[in-house]
Amino acid sequence: MNRRKFLKASSAVCASSLFIPNIIRAENLGGQKLRLAMIGVGGRGAKHVDGLSSEQFVAFCDVDEVRAAKAFNQYPNVPRFSDFRVMFDKMGDQFDAVSIAVPDHMHYPIALWAMANGKHVLCEKPLVRTFEEAMLLKEAARQSGVITQMGNQGHANSGLRDIEEWIDAGLIGDVEEVYHWTNRPIWPQGMSSWPQAQPSRSSIDWNLWLGVAPERSYSEEIAPFNWRGFWDYGSGAIGDIACHAMDVSYTPLKLGFPSRVVSDSVGTTEVAFPTESTIYFEFPAANGRGPVRMTWMDGSRRPLDVPFVPNSAIQADPERNKRGMPSGSVIVGSKGSILADMYAKRGRIFPDEYFRQLRKDKAMPAKTLDRVDGTHFMEWVDGIKAGRQPNGNIVDYAADFTGTALIGAISLAVQGPLEFDSERLQFSNSAQANSLLKSQYEYRPEFFAG
Repeated sequence: MNRRKFLKASSAVCASSLFIPNIIRAENLGGQKLRLAMIGVGGRGAKHVDGLSSEQFVAFCDVDEVRAAKAFNQYPNVPRFSDFRVMFDKMGDQFDAVSIAVPDHMHYPIALWAMANGKHVLCEKPLVRTFEEAMLLKEAARQSGVITQMGNQGHANSGLRDIEEWIDAGLIGDVEEVYHWTNRPIWPQGMSSWPQAQPSRSSIDWNLWLGVAPERSYSEEIAPFNWRGFWDYGSGAIGDIACHAMDVSYTPLKLGFPSRVVSDSVGTTEVAFPTESTIYFEFPAANGRGPVRMTWMDGSRRPLDVPFVPNSAIQADPERNKRGMPSGSVIVGSKGSILADMYAKRGRIFPDEYFRQLRKDKAMPAKTLDRVDGTHFMEWVDGIKAGRQPNGNIVDYAADFTGTALIGAISLAVQGPLEFDSERLQFSNSAQANSLLKSQYEYRPEFFAG
């Protein structure tokens, strides 16, 4: 697919009517090494390079030479690009798949571009920046048939399967309430104005970094790290961490979209996400369980007096030099609660004596769910080679999960409870909230054409 064709497709997407011409169906590779183009190899992208090092790197792409220097130096013979469009133009016939580890606002256009060219896609979390982008990318993934994966490593952990088996076996009884929290943001939020312009670093192509976002002057208060706090580029604390921590309840309880959401936050502005927030979700009864209330907390906020779980397991205690749990989850049942870390590596049941007795009596359920053999990176690679979708694929999981977190993000900008219609994929009581389901800026069409 050339840029002119993609410009037509992207313009249609901006009008909320998805059209991707000439989809190239990806082929089963069998046992061959996967030929990879890596888009974003500095920052989080360095983890992608390490995690996929068993495969063949065909091209590296990064807008910041300094951030990408480690990968560039480690693989000096891999061709380098700053513009992913040029990379596709020159080498698109030489790679099978792309890894995307760039700021949130560029996930959607790059992933869509890759799917339109029949490339398998691994995309960092959150999958996209807006709810509409999630739904459109889901349809694009369905149409293209490529193998996809969202980069939240906890979804591949055995601990997440343990928790689901514990719940299904009734170890904690009926679940009605869950809590998730994080110490993010660890970057600035709550800014009421844009930072003053600064000379752009020579190592970064600022125009390419902006991508589809509006024209704005460079500032080190935005890039390379603090972009997460701005509505135009990131998804705030909930976008950064919900696709990790919230999975502890989302997947085992099969939550789907919430029916109601309301938030309480400090410092929300038109420019930036709040300094701290609490978001309350309500999920309807489904899949044999009753309705579930979810509380999301970020910043300095932590849940207190959670049933069955001692506060000391969650809260910091400076006098006793205890950090507490900076990010984590609790699933509250009628018989006990499950406490887990952010990535669901380790879960435990409270009360402690109940958990000890279960293990003493050998009453823990059998491991009936399939486990992932290795990392989420290799789950994606193995899926491509076997022609099967991994657990974290876009169509069956990642789009709706990211969309759920982004519904919570919308509540930060709109006062009062919001009712969400999961059939119509819109809010039933707020035109303002519905306007926020999509991007608040026009994607720059010259970016796709230029």
